[in-house]
Amino acid sequence: MSFQETGDELEYSHIEEPTIPEYEQKVTPTESKVVKTPKIIPMPVQSKIALSAPDRLFFRLNELMKPTKDLGSVLTTFNYGLYLLAYFDSKAYNLKSKALSFVRPETAFTALPGAADAESSPFARLGSVVANARLTLRLFGLLPIYVRVRKLIRDGKSMDPVLYLISFIQCSLFATFQLLENIAFLTEKGVLMKCGLGWLFNGAGGRVANMYRVAHRAWFLGIICDFARLMREAQIFFTKNHLEKGEITREEAEKAVQWYYDWIRPLAWLPIGWHLSGWMGDKATGFNLGVQGAAGVLADLRRTAMLWHATREA
Repeated sequence: MSFQETGDELEYSHIEEPTIPEYEQKVTPTESKVVKTPKIIPMPVQSKIALSAPDRLFFRLNELMKPTKDLGSVLTTFNYGLYLLAYFDSKAYNLKSKALSFVRPETAFTALPGAADAESSPFARLGSVVANARLTLRLFGLLPIYVRVRKLIRDGKSMDPVLYLISFIQCSLFATFQLLENIAFLTEKGVLMKCGLGWLFNGAGGRVANMYRVAHRAWFLGIICDFARLMREAQIFFTKNHLEKGEITREEAEKAVQWYYDWIRPLAWLPIGWHLSGWMGDKATGFNLGVQGAAGVLADLRRTAMLWHATREA
């Protein structure tokens, strides 16, 4: 479960349904007299789960913000696609110059002295604009994390203890990431003063940069939790299927197929998380805008394709 997946909704709306009368017409076989009989219509009123007023408010806000999850996936694919285009644009710059020198030999020494920087590409600049939009959307990212934690608290007794522990640790790491990223982003935009917790993040690059770095380290560790979850799920399935010889339900078989797809997201986010966390310095060895773009596109491409496929009936 990567950060984008922490928005799994809490199924808190198990509704007790009182009834209200509505009349439908029935004609008896012996006469044409219209007889009105009450028809039972379910009417959601209140949840079976006792919710405090703050919880109810947070859940309603989370429902309100649900469309931003799909928008976030599309923007992620678009954002990293622009980074990939910026990388190819910088690589094509020298090729265009060499081709021009063959056509016009007099430009051989003046066309291009060196390769263009990918970060200066218009595609990269547009990617930065989209990245800011994604950061703005993630200002509300603590809501789905809170809902996820409430679901864990509710379903904890029925879950595998190891999966429960992994999920709880992951939610804690993602909550830390989102809180610190929000503080850093709002400080960078001048909404918050550069004080308070800033002394905790002193270091090279400034307080805001170091706050981002600590936030991304929490996010990176949250990605690692995905690998632990997937391995535990494989262990549970193998034990039931091969050791206990238990019957595999259709739902479990579908989850087993989905399990392979679930590896794509954490594997794709891994190099980006390692780079942004700055464990080995400001830039990871071999990492560039092309690697970042390709990994980011791969991470959310399947979900974006599913969303696009769903629009065919629109």
